[in-house]
Amino acid sequence: MSAALADLIPSTPFEVAINGTGFGNVSTLITLQTANGQTNSEAGCIGLGNATTNCGIAVDGKIKNSSTTQPVPAGITSAADLRFVFNASEPSGNSITLNQFEISFYGNSNTALFTANIPTPITLIPTQPGVGNSGFVFQIGSSDLAEANVAFAATTAIGAGFSAANASGGQDTVFLATLPGLSGEAGMPEPASYGLLGIALVAVFLITKRSARSMARSRLR
Repeated sequence: MSAALADLIPSTPFEVAINGTGFGNVSTLITLQTANGQTNSEAGCIGLGNATTNCGIAVDGKIKNSSTTQPVPAGITSAADLRFVFNASEPSGNSITLNQFEISFYGNSNTALFTANIPTPITLIPTQPGVGNSGFVFQIGSSDLAEANVAFAATTAIGAGFSAANASGGQDTVFLATLPGLSGEAGMPEPASYGLLGIALVAVFLITKRSARSMARSRLR
């Protein structure tokens, strides 16, 4: 299917818990749901022009209309800065097994310029229940980045797909995010950023309080 194949690997940290990543807030690549709630498997992919065939993974279940390829994020020039977040909407945080998970770069043809896959199935437990809570973060393996960046320079759209077992209805999603801090469209800061923001607010409070005291003393004089 593609001119280049590579590994898609877990990032560090792997599982993240960040609210506000529901539909419309992030760059959703694909959303899958089991068929009529009668099976425990789901599969599918989104290729150029939002095609659901010939993009690497046959459809099993429902591909929801929130699925779409995404353009290269503004300001990103290296595939090293891309992150792909799998959000499993499993009841009670139950496990789900990713048998396949792929991301693809497309130019002006429905044949992918570059595809990265997980090398072996992976069981995710516990999960972050509910659509809109972040889940498991993947990235392109470092040994494949040089090849990825050659394709990335000609990329116009990014697609994704996965197949999962032990799925309990869905909707399970994959969204595109970027570094630093998994910013993406949701504007999600790194945990460290919260700490820095808190320090800055405390500093502003102390400076303001000190200034108020100085002004009060000046008036008394």
